[in-house]
Amino acid sequence: MSDLVEPNSTTPRVGAWDHPLADPNLEDARIVHSLDALADMPGASRAESAYRQKFRLKSWQYMTASSDQLFIAFVVGTAGFASNGFVYAAEIGTGNVHKRFAITPLSMGTRVAPSSTTGAHTFHTRGLGVAIENLEGGRRFAAHVDARTEERGQLTADLTFASKPADEHLSLCVPLPGGRWNYTHKFAAFSVSGSVVIDGKTFAFPEDRSYGTMDFTKMYALRHAVWKWVALCGRTKHGQVLGLNLVDPTPDAPVSENALWIDGKREAITGVELASQTDEGPSPWRVRADTVDLSMKAVAHVSQRLDLPLVRNRLRHVIGSFSGRVRTASGRVHDLENVVGIAEDFDTWW
Repeated sequence: MSDLVEPNSTTPRVGAWDHPLADPNLEDARIVHSLDALADMPGASRAESAYRQKFRLKSWQYMTASSDQLFIAFVVGTAGFASNGFVYAAEIGTGNVHKRFAITPLSMGTRVAPSSTTGAHTFHTRGLGVAIENLEGGRRFAAHVDARTEERGQLTADLTFASKPADEHLSLCVPLPGGRWNYTHKFAAFSVSGSVVIDGKTFAFPEDRSYGTMDFTKMYALRHAVWKWVALCGRTKHGQVLGLNLVDPTPDAPVSENALWIDGKREAITGVELASQTDEGPSPWRVRADTVDLSMKAVAHVSQRLDLPLVRNRLRHVIGSFSGRVRTASGRVHDLENVVGIAEDFDTWW
């Protein structure tokens, strides 16, 4: 049985789960679009389905990892009209950034697996290769990156992201305005091991002091989408592994991706407000929710801009160190000091 869209149905199940879905078949849901009238016409329904699944469905897997010395992030994604791959690494002590962004037409050199539980996501073009292998039902990942950076250097990464069998992942499916849908699998409490080599210098990621986050998404996105997003993971002052995934505005739905993890156990977060001091550069951010009060000191930033007849994209990531307090449902307060993560400012037409 399919996990989201039942046979002979046109809408997915709305809900949240503590594990990634093996068959999040969001592509089988129907939406309103320029060719939707063909969906019920004999002989034309296949054309409607192919267009909808190829050109209206966005999918990606984005991952971050941080050690004492380095923060790295990378993605494999496609929006039908264009595919996107990137990697960037920021040295925490100096703020030096090493990056490579690439966009290819259609799905050239790109494969995003149907789920985050099996298979692999790959992006390959001149100067950039990213591969993410989904292991153990989406609870472990192996990533390899090989890039010629925009600074004319070389960056390679071999990293393993691991979670424990009892850790509570988050997957959910929610409606979006205009009869659209979003499925996502997120987890912000990985232990990470491996290494990153930049211009001959090796940055080690010891398993007991390195942390990671992930975001796998399949979305029948709105024509114009805007959001702010924060993802971070590290240890509290008392030694617990704490992760946060927060989005603003939060979609109006029965469930939300706003979540806190403490040592792999997840709690919902409500009342999220994310604010950047300015709209450009390495701006400080303020993170507030009903049980969260954090400030972020910027370390570095990266941005991506795309202007095409069908696609316009504005992406800004600020890498920073987060400090403040988080309160769990039990009333316990967890203090954070200089936990490294990212804040995203996203605005796209497609």
